[in-house]
Amino acid sequence: MTEHGASVRMSSACPAGLLFGFSLLLVLLCPASAGPWIDLSHTYDKTTQYWPGNLKFNLSTVFKGQMEGFWLEAHNFETAEHGGTHMDAPVHIFRGGWTLEQIPVDRFVAHAALVNISARSDADPDTTLTPADLIAWKEAHGNWRYPTILLVYTGYADHWGNITRYWGVTPEDFKAKKAVNGHDLHFPGIGAAAAEMIAADGAIVGVGIDTPSLDPGTSKVFPAHQALFRSNIFGLEHVGDMSRVPATGATILALPMKIGGGSGGPCRVLVRLP
Repeated sequence: MTEHGASVRMSSACPAGLLFGFSLLLVLLCPASAGPWIDLSHTYDKTTQYWPGNLKFNLSTVFKGQMEGFWLEAHNFETAEHGGTHMDAPVHIFRGGWTLEQIPVDRFVAHAALVNISARSDADPDTTLTPADLIAWKEAHGNWRYPTILLVYTGYADHWGNITRYWGVTPEDFKAKKAVNGHDLHFPGIGAAAAEMIAADGAIVGVGIDTPSLDPGTSKVFPAHQALFRSNIFGLEHVGDMSRVPATGATILALPMKIGGGSGGPCRVLVRLP
């Protein structure tokens, strides 16, 4: 019997790794004193943020009406892989990295570790996560535990829909792609040195941020993406409001659409508070 009263029968031939994975899943999803779930996903609709030139979200009606004996609604939708709250697969910016459906599913349920750089981000849109931020987190809370998804809280989810504040460029230049072509955007991200430090830690399986990119808006060659994806650490971008997520103790689920061969796709990100 489990602590929750469910009977579980295991074969003597059951692999130790499977037992460990099952036990970890129970601990993560059914802690002894679990708090509420919160949704860190932006809704896909006309307000969804995309890089200029990418296919925007569109929901079109196939049928909506009364049938004989029942009501029926059906729609088609279309979207670019990399828009709204989504997961970057490692192959996005690393040849040979996992495609979306190749990421092991046990990495989608993890310990949540949050590093808060929102005060610095509010004062400087070009600020980045640094090794000092990561060292300070570890000094306060200890080492990361496998599997961990690291969340970088900048506070930029508050600016969702405000192009000037969220992307750091005028709406006119954003629409004309002038700034994007020169990578002259201004929003916080993960610094190259911090990304290398994260990539070297085997406990972290994914990294999320509440901005348009893991890298800062001024980046030209995306060093954070490169460092993380070389280690098959996936990315979560355009994550929603993290203000209620504690530095440690929460459980996170990041559940992407299973797109065969995909370099990314829409992702529902949920956190269970401790």
